[in-house]
Amino acid sequence: MTKISLSTRKKAISLILSMVVITLSSAFFIVWIQQQISRTAQSSKELESDLAKSYSKLRHLDQLIAGNHQPVVLQGKVAGSLRPAVESQVVFVRERELATGRRYAISQPYEVSEGLALLDFDTSR
Repeated sequence: MTKISLSTRKKAISLILSMVVITLSSAFFIVWIQQQISRTAQSSKELESDLAKSYSKLRHLDQLIAGNHQPVVLQGKVAGSLRPAVESQVVFVRERELATGRRYAISQPYEVSEGLALLDFDTSR
């Protein structure tokens, strides 16, 4: 039999020991990664559930809004209070067109009539 030198034995033992340590640490790392994946999946599931609830509430609100904006519903809410427009209620706005093709209303300065009360916030009480 051949004798293996002491340094060769130490190298072989250290190599085997390092392989065992690497294998065990890799196994623990794989388990840790799987737990992180599981936690992330659970968190994603909860977020998707919350999102589905929000979409459901949003759809319900959209249905309520659409129902309230139906012409029949609107007509029922203002029945008896609407009347045809009087000629004095119709206001025509003159427009001017710029070279850019945009239109602007010509604004007239606001004049206070005698029938309106003037509220001045600058005066002290």
